[in-house]
Amino acid sequence: MPLANNMLALVFRVDANPQMGLGHLLRCQALAQAFAAEYPQVLIHFVIRNMTLSACQSRSDWLGEIHLLADDLPWQDEVLWLARFCQQNHIEALILDGYQFTQAFRQKLSSIDVLHVLFDDNNNSGSCHCDVLINGASNAASLDYAKSAPGASLLLGEKFRILRPEFSKPAYRLPWDKREHLGIVMGGSDPLNLTIPILQAIELSQYRPKILLATGGAYLYDEALNRFLSTTALTIEHRRNCQNMAEVFGQAKLVISAAGGSQFELLACLTPAILVIVADNQRNATQQAVQQKWCDMLDFSEQANMPELIRLFASLWTSPKRLTAMHGATIPLADTQGTSRVVNNIMQQIMAEAG
Repeated sequence: MPLANNMLALVFRVDANPQMGLGHLLRCQALAQAFAAEYPQVLIHFVIRNMTLSACQSRSDWLGEIHLLADDLPWQDEVLWLARFCQQNHIEALILDGYQFTQAFRQKLSSIDVLHVLFDDNNNSGSCHCDVLINGASNAASLDYAKSAPGASLLLGEKFRILRPEFSKPAYRLPWDKREHLGIVMGGSDPLNLTIPILQAIELSQYRPKILLATGGAYLYDEALNRFLSTTALTIEHRRNCQNMAEVFGQAKLVISAAGGSQFELLACLTPAILVIVADNQRNATQQAVQQKWCDMLDFSEQANMPELIRLFASLWTSPKRLTAMHGATIPLADTQGTSRVVNNIMQQIMAEAG
């Protein structure tokens, strides 16, 4: 795979929609932005399904040329499309991120002569068929990737967590003694529609925190949320289609957040959290985070339990000593250099194959 005219060309294959959320897309975008920052000559391509386009267009910081696939294109035809695309565009690395990409798809894809990079979270979908594997969860090293990704460069654990550039900027983090807000962030799409019920539960409680509310570019319930915001007695600052989550997390004393990649962002902002599991694949990493004593968790993947959420929120919000201890637990864990380490490892692999 010689580098064409000293240009570095990468392609990301990822999707997003209100059902699957934006997490996969946003971490790929974060990695793309880091590549562009460290290697200005990089050519970034994103191959997405039509359903993903609106999520890309919602980002003011979008980087990369977008190429569309039909939503109903069979995966076998997609592999052929990607093979032609990689050859025509002198692609050196193909980065794959998403639970919809099966073992059979990855195996067929591995025949393309590029460096294959795979994001994975649970090692529960068979052989990985990749050259580089990324999993930033604390327990990633215990998931036995040596069997599912033999010979791959394994980028596992806290040192390889992908964060968007703003989370490396301390200016977004208020000093702990200046923080007074409760943050509520249920992800880029809030697939279980939890934002409004959480706000309603707080409204029915005796507590009146100042709330920073952030919704993402794939949030579908704006009309109902606006009706609630127009009548509630709660003090709420709503950041619609929030483009800089570091500003929200970095100002909060406690955040109620969907679990997943957000937990790494919360750590970077030194912010205690209640992590709400909304999908089974989030459970292992969230349990590991709870053991680190900077967060608590609730499992809403099968059924939401608002009384339990309010009980847990109240126990934390009324205990400044406990929140301060949770904040203290984040400090040694807040490594914000993982994205740079991933970029450097991938570049080393590309140069080794090109050399």
